[in-house]
Amino acid sequence: MKPYEQRWIDLRGFTTDEEFAYLKEQGLAFDPVDMKHDEAVQKCFEYVKQCKKSHVTDLFLSSFTSERLDCRSGFAPFAIMQTMPDHGFTTSSAPGYCAICSAAAVYANMDATDWNVNRYKHGSIWLLKVPYVIQFHLAQHLQLARQKPTADDFRIFNAILDTLRSVEPKTKPKDLHKELKKIEGFKASNDQCRVLVEALGIAGILETDEHKGYLTHFTNPGLAPSKSHSSDWAYPVDFWTGADGVNNKALAFWFGAYPDIRL
Repeated sequence: MKPYEQRWIDLRGFTTDEEFAYLKEQGLAFDPVDMKHDEAVQKCFEYVKQCKKSHVTDLFLSSFTSERLDCRSGFAPFAIMQTMPDHGFTTSSAPGYCAICSAAAVYANMDATDWNVNRYKHGSIWLLKVPYVIQFHLAQHLQLARQKPTADDFRIFNAILDTLRSVEPKTKPKDLHKELKKIEGFKASNDQCRVLVEALGIAGILETDEHKGYLTHFTNPGLAPSKSHSSDWAYPVDFWTGADGVNNKALAFWFGAYPDIRL
């Protein structure tokens, strides 16, 4: 039987008032609220100071065998915070949106329940990568208990890295799922695999010489370039190909403390 969280995701939109109240008690659903840009940014920095990198990476790695995608979901938001500047709302050419982060001045009726669905269903931050969403993901990460990765977790992650290093030079991100799903023990839908690859890009592990991840360079998510008009892949992995390989410096920053990972 599916865990309760997954069954809730499958039935999203079909819950009764009583069920929704229970989900709120369990921290799975949330009432819509209003939040201002500067409050969201403040919360981002407040929460990231409480986060420990080892807690983020332990949970990220342990998610491969536990299949707890919510444990994987803190990695990309934490990575974005490595370079996101502390800032107040800055007027842009798009009225009502911040010139630095593209977040709205005020998020009315902010529905964090949908973002929580992404934590459990996809394993990371999804389309919106603004402070409102980042602070929510970090807050939820802080509530997760520590969980150490197992030997199988290391085996799967090493196999993922080996695959990313060995694919054909012209391989694009959209081609990776058919390669990664060959890894024994790695279970991921196409969307889950995509979000994982995007997270590795955000963390700087999958980047290009011109298009850098957030470990060393902050790029306004709302203004980030895309490889084509039709592409909706996240920056910077949208520009990545097999020829770019794995950024070993970024890999060492995130996972250098694990002797079992082949850097």
